[in-house]
Amino acid sequence: KDELMHMVRFGADQILSGKGGTYTDEDIDALIAKGDARTEEMQAKLQKDAKHDLASFSLLGDDGGPDTFSFGGENYRDKNKNAGNFINLPQRERKRNYDVNEYFRDAMNAGGSSGIRAHAADAAARKKRKGPNFQDFQLYNRPRFEQIQQLELEIAVKKEAQIKAIEAIRTKARNAPSFHNARVSVASGKSMEELTQQAEDLEARLDLDFKLSEKDQKEKDELQDEGFPDWNRKDFKCFCSSMEKHGRYDIVSIVDDVAAEVGKAEEDVKKYYIAFWQNFQRIADHKRIIDRIEKGEKKILRLRQIRDSINEKIDRHLQEKFRDIYKGIEVLKKQEEEAASAAASDTPSKRSSSPKPKGTPKKPTPIPDVPTPDQVLQYTWRTIKFSYGQNWKGYRAYTEEEDAFLLYCMWKHGFGMAERIRMEIRRAWQFRFDWFFKSRNAQEIQKRCEAVVRLIEKENDEIRKKKEEAEQKAILEDQKKKAEAAAAAKKALAEEAQATSSASNQQGDAQPQPMDVSA
Repeated sequence: KDELMHMVRFGADQILSGKGGTYTDEDIDALIAKGDARTEEMQAKLQKDAKHDLASFSLLGDDGGPDTFSFGGENYRDKNKNAGNFINLPQRERKRNYDVNEYFRDAMNAGGSSGIRAHAADAAARKKRKGPNFQDFQLYNRPRFEQIQQLELEIAVKKEAQIKAIEAIRTKARNAPSFHNARVSVASGKSMEELTQQAEDLEARLDLDFKLSEKDQKEKDELQDEGFPDWNRKDFKCFCSSMEKHGRYDIVSIVDDVAAEVGKAEEDVKKYYIAFWQNFQRIADHKRIIDRIEKGEKKILRLRQIRDSINEKIDRHLQEKFRDIYKGIEVLKKQEEEAASAAASDTPSKRSSSPKPKGTPKKPTPIPDVPTPDQVLQYTWRTIKFSYGQNWKGYRAYTEEEDAFLLYCMWKHGFGMAERIRMEIRRAWQFRFDWFFKSRNAQEIQKRCEAVVRLIEKENDEIRKKKEEAEQKAILEDQKKKAEAAAAAKKALAEEAQATSSASNQQGDAQPQPMDVSA
C-alpha cells in the first residue's frame, strides 16, 4: 500500500512547487538526445542481465542485484512516507461488536424483584399492544372489541403506576431504619419491615385488582370465537363472486362453488354464509357488495324470463303442430292404465267363480314410442313461424328459417351460448350454401339472438293480452247471461204473482151476497 502511494505522488512536489520558464528548440533537442542516450544505456544493461536465473529473482535487491526502489541515483525505500503535499486519508474506525453478555448483565441487574419485573413487563406489553389485525370481512364485532381493548389499556396504565409506587416503597424501605433498632425511634408505618410488608401485599394483589372482570373476559372470548380468522381476502372474493353468479338464495350452488374453489369444508362455508347475512353491515364497503349481488340477481331473473319466453314459444309451436299425435298417445296410455287397474282388481277367487268368456281376448293396442321435444324439434324447427309486424321490415337481413334455427339452438343450448350456436350453424346441412349465415361471428349471432328474443317476448305479450281480453269478454258475457236470466226469472215471478192476485180477485166477485132480513 505504501509503495503504491509513493508511486502515485511521485513528482507531485516538483509540479506543485515548479515555476514557469522559457524553453528553446536547442533545449528540446538536448533533452531528446539525452533521452536517446539513456534508452541505449538501459537496453544494453537489460541485454547484459537477461540471462539471470528466474528461481533467484527478487525485487528487494538482497541477491546483489539492483534495488527496484532506486531511481535516478536515489533510493526511495527509506524516504519519509508523509513528506510532500499529498493529503493522507484517515484510518477507518470499526464499530464495536455487540456484547450479548453485557446486555443481559445490564438487564438482570435492574432494580426490583423477579415478580415485580414480570408484572412490569406484562403491563408494558399490554400498554403497547395494538390488538389482533382483524379484517372487516372476517365479521368480528370490532367496535365492541376495541372498547374492551381500551379498557385493558386503561387497566395496564393503572397497573404500571401501581408498580412504580411499589418500587418507590421498596426504595424507601431500603433506606428506612429497622424496627428492631433501639437507637432510632421509628414512627408507625415507617420502618423497613412495615414498608417491605406493605410492598409485598400490594404486589400480591396486582393480579387480583388489575385485570378484566369475568364478564368482560367472557365477552372477549365470545367475540374472538364468533369471527372467521382463517378466511382471507381471496376466499371472501370467491364467496362474493359465487353469490353474484347464483344469487343469494341458491345456497347449495354457493356452498359447492366456494368449497371447491378455496378448499374449505361445506359446514364452514354454510356458517360463514349465515354470519355474512346477519352481520354484513360490519364490512366497510357492504353497500357496493350488496349492489353487485342485486345486479347479478337481476341478470339471473332476466335470463329466467328469456328462458320462459323461449319455452312458451316452443310449447305453443308443439301444441299447434303435434297436438293430435300426443292426444292419441295420451288416450292409449289411459286405456292401458285402466286395463292394468282392472287386472289388478280381479282376484283369483273371482276368476274361478266367474264364467270364462267365450272367444279369444282382444289384445290391447300397442303404444308407439313417444318422441321427445328435442327429437321433434330436430326435424321440425323449420316450421316455426314468427309474426314480425311492420316495424321489422328494415331488420330482415336474416330469413325466417335462420331465426327459427337460432330459436331452436337457444332452446337447446341456452341464451348467451353464441359460440356453440355458431358451431351448430357451421355443422347444419340446411345452411351449407348460406354463406351470410355461416360467416357470422359470435357477437353478431348474439345480437341477432337478442333481437329474436325481443320479437318472441312481444309476440307472447300480444297472445297473452288477447287471451286475457277473451277471458274478460267471456266473463262479461257470462255475467250478462246471468243477469238476463235473473231478469227473466224476476219477470216470470212478477207475472205469476200478478196472475195469482187477479185470480183471487175474480173468486171474491163470484161469491153470493147475504139476504136482507128486514126486507
